[in-house]
Amino acid sequence: MRIRIKPQHVEQFNQHVRNAYLCSTQPSVAPKTLVVPQPKPVIVDKGESSRYWVDPTNHMRLPRSLAAALYQTQNTQSKRSIGNMEKPSFQPKKVLILSKLTRYEFEKKVNKGCDDDQLASILRKRGSDYNRLLSKHKIHHSYLNTLQRELENAGIESRLVRRFGYTQEAVDWADAVFSAGGDGTFLMASSKVRTKHKPVIGINTDPQGSEGYMCLMRKLPEENLSGALKKLFSGNFEWLYRQRIRITVTGDDGISDAIELHDQQLNRDPATTRWTDNPRSPARENDVEECMSLSPPVKKRMISESDAKEIAMIPIEKETVELPVLALNEVFVGESLSSRVSYYEIGLNDEQMLKQKSSGITICTGTGSTSWHFNINKLTEQCVQDLMKIVAEHCNLPQIPHTDKNAVSEICTKFNQQLIFDPDRKQLAFSVRDPIFNATFPPTDPRGFADKIRIKSRGYDAHLVIDGGISYRFNDGSEAVMEVRDEDTLRTVVFR
Repeated sequence: MRIRIKPQHVEQFNQHVRNAYLCSTQPSVAPKTLVVPQPKPVIVDKGESSRYWVDPTNHMRLPRSLAAALYQTQNTQSKRSIGNMEKPSFQPKKVLILSKLTRYEFEKKVNKGCDDDQLASILRKRGSDYNRLLSKHKIHHSYLNTLQRELENAGIESRLVRRFGYTQEAVDWADAVFSAGGDGTFLMASSKVRTKHKPVIGINTDPQGSEGYMCLMRKLPEENLSGALKKLFSGNFEWLYRQRIRITVTGDDGISDAIELHDQQLNRDPATTRWTDNPRSPARENDVEECMSLSPPVKKRMISESDAKEIAMIPIEKETVELPVLALNEVFVGESLSSRVSYYEIGLNDEQMLKQKSSGITICTGTGSTSWHFNINKLTEQCVQDLMKIVAEHCNLPQIPHTDKNAVSEICTKFNQQLIFDPDRKQLAFSVRDPIFNATFPPTDPRGFADKIRIKSRGYDAHLVIDGGISYRFNDGSEAVMEVRDEDTLRTVVFR
């Protein structure tokens, strides 16, 4: 059987990609203030250009086998039926805006006392462009000012906070939370919203530098914000309830203090000091703002040798604790240092536990399926072409078109698309990174779906990381159960 790619199919595909990029932001009757930039047309009639898609915001050329999975699939998610959802209405009185820390602001914090000329010199030595950082900083704040102004014009009270002021008290004050940044800021915003009734809405303030998968307008520039908010306030949208992962940990000491990895970046602490009793950098010990969100150090007391022997004789009771944070993207379990092999047991849906060794394991939701999960499992066109060639030679099937680049791209696209699933799907997907298979550890499925996943650590210096931002010790004997529940979903918005 010979696979043929018809020109009209390629054109339909590229139209899907162009529509997906726009993320369905145009209303049925577009407001005059909403200016939607059209992507540059992709030539599809002949040659290699039909296998690529060009991002109109930064002119990055992306293979179709990746673009279709990351953009077309996102579009189908936003086109779901809302038969079981309430009639959309968004009329908040109070909105909390969480602003990201721009790279310019980050560099100013970690290089305290430097004026702009000195900072430019420091960045130049590292190969970074100071003017580019400053320009993107100004774009972010311009976007931020527009958002605040539009909310004020709509009669909505707003408060602006940055990550150190993003407290539970601030979240409880608001009827809705807006994140101003990229996907990382959206994840931070969602981390303190435990109820499914309070919407979290993302605004991507860096369309050229951030994908904004979870943001309202994806990669559209600032001039589109006014029209987008009009659609939002008029109810021309759909509620999307994104599943989140509830994590219950059982161990000798319950759970340890959480380590906030973003704070470690600010303090410039190396990863190897992550589990020290006091992770604060001595040089910044007096900097209250930078250290205020770090978890307090574990307090230990000195005990005598005789007391230690008595304590050792006391049977240890395991404690079960539900973690205070829900994972929106994924949970990672593995050794703190990536060069070490991760050792653990895994059980799916209350089945028998199996021992595994790998570079760690991720458990994700549909929201997270476009992120780490996708990049662990995706195929490249080079791999697909090599496999097609092997099949053609081994099975004596010369008609398999392994030299046809369009056919290779189409097959690669179909595989990659199946890796991504809807954010409201009530299942978890697991991915084993670099699994070790041998006579001791027989082959198992390196990826799959489950309703509930149990992991028991056999690690030496392992950790459990939620959405790449919060880390917990997870060493030998500790167990974690991960599942999704209806009451844990996060209410977000997608445009029709």
